[in-house]
Amino acid sequence: MSSEFLVQKAGLQGDNWKTVCRGSEEKAREVLRRQLKYHSIGRFRLLDPEGKVIEEHKARPIFSRN
Repeated sequence: MSSEFLVQKAGLQGDNWKTVCRGSEEKAREVLRRQLKYHSIGRFRLLDPEGKVIEEHKARPIFSRN
């Protein structure tokens, strides 16, 4: 089993996850934060080395009121 954390993204439907980052937990969390900040659509998740989802988020539109 890998010792790397993963950041994955998917379209609005939440299927077809694609890995966008592999690395230490610190690096993966930073990439996840940046993905959420700079993308206005899509879903993003952070997985631990065993493949368990630690965090999952949906990007907010840039001009949303929230």
